[in-house]
Amino acid sequence: MWLLLPILLYSIVFLYVRHIYSHWRRKGIPSEPATLSWDFLCQAYRREFRHVEAICEAYHEGRDRLHGIYCFFRPVLLVRNVELARHVLQQANGHFMETKWDYVKGYRRFNLLEKLAPMFGTKRLQPMLLNTQDVANQMIHHLQQRELQGVVELDVQQLLRIYAVNIMGNLVYGLDVNNFEQQDHILNSFAENTAQHGNLQCFTLRGVPQKSTLTYRLLDIIQRNVEQREERGIIRKDMLQLLVKFRNGNDLGSDKWQVEHAIEEDKLMSIKRLAQVAEDLLQSALDSLASTITLTLYEIAQQPLIVEKLQAEIKELQSDGDGQLQLQLLEQLEGMKYMEMCVKETLRKYPPVPLIERTCRKSYTLPATKFTVGEGKTLMIPLLAIQRDEKYFSEPLKYKPLRFLHDKLKQSTQCPSAFVGFGIGGAQCVAQNFAKMVIKVALIKLLQHYDIEWNENAAAVVEVSHLPAPLITSPDGLRLKLKAREILAHSNYRKNSI
Repeated sequence: MWLLLPILLYSIVFLYVRHIYSHWRRKGIPSEPATLSWDFLCQAYRREFRHVEAICEAYHEGRDRLHGIYCFFRPVLLVRNVELARHVLQQANGHFMETKWDYVKGYRRFNLLEKLAPMFGTKRLQPMLLNTQDVANQMIHHLQQRELQGVVELDVQQLLRIYAVNIMGNLVYGLDVNNFEQQDHILNSFAENTAQHGNLQCFTLRGVPQKSTLTYRLLDIIQRNVEQREERGIIRKDMLQLLVKFRNGNDLGSDKWQVEHAIEEDKLMSIKRLAQVAEDLLQSALDSLASTITLTLYEIAQQPLIVEKLQAEIKELQSDGDGQLQLQLLEQLEGMKYMEMCVKETLRKYPPVPLIERTCRKSYTLPATKFTVGEGKTLMIPLLAIQRDEKYFSEPLKYKPLRFLHDKLKQSTQCPSAFVGFGIGGAQCVAQNFAKMVIKVALIKLLQHYDIEWNENAAAVVEVSHLPAPLITSPDGLRLKLKAREILAHSNYRKNSI
């Protein structure tokens, strides 16, 4: 009698597992065979399994527009066609919206990202350019202090992560922070290497929010700064100022920076919710900014001709008497066509978000198919695999910025719509203009002040992993030698011209 109980239990578990792993076969969708290999178990035990690479392999193994895979006990539908992915995310009418940014206030329900999109328009970013330049100047000053006979060798990835933290601390938290000098600042913990944070996501494909003392300390910073801006009328032209305006129901599309104070009952967000938004912006932008700048330097350092072209383009920028870039640089940044191509090529080869994952909120029939995605099922778009597919880009593993030259792109056989960059359709990053500004200012500062020397011996030990954002996981990071330059200001040489 007692022997029947474990047999019954094992039978129920077996039938349950078989039911899950036959989901796509029952739906009639092509899928990978469900197996549990010894190699996979060993990788999982050693925490070496990387889900991004595994999903890219599944993408290349598939042949149809849709391909069913399994992430442990979760069926996931892989979209292998760019146009289908774009159509689903743009035209699905809320079927695949990300619930993370949903917010309910009273009887009103809205998506925070859509409401906050005007924060990242050109007229709002223009005043923030000066703050961005100040943070970049701090980075250059830090490098100059470390120079020995005009040369500094260091882990560029760590340097740029600190730069990104300083940017977000300055603009999102309203702090005049300089983590190049303040080693004990609260935000310095975000500048640490993030390789260890990828292990949990290797198994779940979902981030698990964790409460910590850091979260509460950041809440205190937000509460203090919000009270100063609401009660004392302090104005600082940054993102926090715009978040405070939104909290009070002010129009973000206007030119005004003053906060029109609303009574507590009419405010759209509590301070706690505002602090959550600020922390989400910090964490989502940090890896994207740091990795894009780092990997751009990693690629161009191996091709000196690209560096020379970028430095020639930077030379055309004008500076004022104090060596600061003028405010109209925001328009000049948009006019730096070659640097724009380099950034695009980095985003193609190393997308900051290699996978777009959405949960279906209500049943949706995919266009031009008979397949229906049920409520609660997961749809995934493998951006990394798509942008490294020879079907869309020739020689996808080579770094070729000129592939984005407009005339050349039209004449080539590659698909222009396959480039996703900062997202696709409804999953497009609303802060992409801000990200480009921060990335380009850092590249301008570094390439104007320094020549980059690539160590050929280091090439063999540089390893790029996706955790999920691209990250150089080599023990020494990305060590480059920076050699101080004599800088041209118009037609005359002058050091520190920016």
